[in-house]
Amino acid sequence: MVTQFKELWNSLGANQRISLILAAGLVVLAMIGMMVWAAQPDMQLLYGRLSPDEAGKIVAKLEQKGVPFQTGSGGNSIYVDASQVHRLRMELATEGIPAGSGPGFELFDEGSFGISDFVQRTNFLRAVQGELSRTISQFDGVNSARVMVVMPENRLLSSREGRDRPTASVFVEAGSGLPISTVNSIRHLVANAIQRLNVNDVVVVDSLGTVLSEELRSDGMGGGMTNDVMRYRKSLETYFTGKVQTMLDRVLGSNQSEVRVAVDIDTESVQTTEKIFDPESQVARSTVADENSQIERESTGGTNGGSAGVAANTPNPIGAGPTGLKEREDKNKTRTENFEINERIVSSVRNPGSIKRLTASLFVAKRFETVDGKSEPVNRTPEELDELRDIVINALGIQLSPGQLSSDFITVKEMVFAADPFEDHGKLLREEADFQRWIELGKNGVGAVLGIGVILFFIQMLKRYKPEQISIEVLQPEQMLQTKKMEDTSVVTPEMLNELIRQKPANIGVSLREWIGDEVGKK
Repeated sequence: MVTQFKELWNSLGANQRISLILAAGLVVLAMIGMMVWAAQPDMQLLYGRLSPDEAGKIVAKLEQKGVPFQTGSGGNSIYVDASQVHRLRMELATEGIPAGSGPGFELFDEGSFGISDFVQRTNFLRAVQGELSRTISQFDGVNSARVMVVMPENRLLSSREGRDRPTASVFVEAGSGLPISTVNSIRHLVANAIQRLNVNDVVVVDSLGTVLSEELRSDGMGGGMTNDVMRYRKSLETYFTGKVQTMLDRVLGSNQSEVRVAVDIDTESVQTTEKIFDPESQVARSTVADENSQIERESTGGTNGGSAGVAANTPNPIGAGPTGLKEREDKNKTRTENFEINERIVSSVRNPGSIKRLTASLFVAKRFETVDGKSEPVNRTPEELDELRDIVINALGIQLSPGQLSSDFITVKEMVFAADPFEDHGKLLREEADFQRWIELGKNGVGAVLGIGVILFFIQMLKRYKPEQISIEVLQPEQMLQTKKMEDTSVVTPEMLNELIRQKPANIGVSLREWIGDEVGKK
């Protein structure tokens, strides 16, 4: 192989050798570029949205550890090699960096001898706030958080009722709006971490100054149209709307219908107490019987005695005795009976939240049919619209009373829908995502393709420049003798040159070309 390369190299001219050297240099440079590009580390975000103080501490630690890093625009983000991101985060976390969320219970790692009770309570409150801030920062969508808790003073007597309860404020920085479920989770997390803290006393505020927890405040379902009732109504409307919409999408297709359900909720809280007497059901409670007996006696005597009156002034009849006796007996009986009448007390409580009425509005997109090469809308028949109305009625569970019509509860309208503005945008996003994916694939293979292309170009160039074939005639024996005589003499005479030119002019031409090429190569 080496011998063939030497023969090929010797057979090339000066221009061919220069071209070959330049091509080889290009190949070497391309390979070096590929190696440098492949050796560059994959930098990944270590921490972002850092304050200058926190960024300076992290940079100092990375320089101390000898870890290469890059800073993003603005200096509030730091990038390191992707293979070291998780290890560095754990190492920095053990050193309390970054400490933007405040200290936690590591405040009590050191001894607390000689610290007053006030400072101890303050450190405990700081530790709780720091731990809550760290926990809330781990929620999806929350970049950073800070918790501030106000604890009332321990007093024997409270001046005002309700002022001795703790309160808490949570500041969150989120990249986008937090969902209600996340805000509610933050409120309950803080409320359960602080003793005697009511969930309604936890306020969540975002970086835009919006009170996220305002609509979550609960004053009870008995307060009329409170936030609880509104949320309950909204949840019912969302549930019924989704229930009907998913069914219509299966029947009509996606984006071919739009339904809205309105729920009328009873917001009154009624407590009723009834006292019912049943006179037919009597029970004897007590019986009292009183019996009185009275006896009277009356007697009459002579003139010398007796009572005054007519009988006393009347002479005694013939045969009458000297005296008279009269008796009277009276008896009185009283009976009293007391009866208990059956009594029933019924207490009932009706809480708000019962559904009084359900109504719905349904918009259906018109169908399009191709007529003579043009797409034109076609109206549905009344029977088809009635079928859709019946579907919605049954899905909502509405029971029609005698004399009621389904159109009293469900309104169905057919019209042409507006074009979806996000349809083309979504298509562009998909095309851009595909384009980016092809760019990444091309980026990985462009180096290899470039190297292979340079090598193929080099091979083709070598095949193109073949060694020049030189025809040298063989001298005859008598010519060889004459040449031998000329070689014996060390001095080249003009006669000798003339003889050589006369014998073989082609050989002299080849010798002159080689001589000229050697001179150019030396220069």
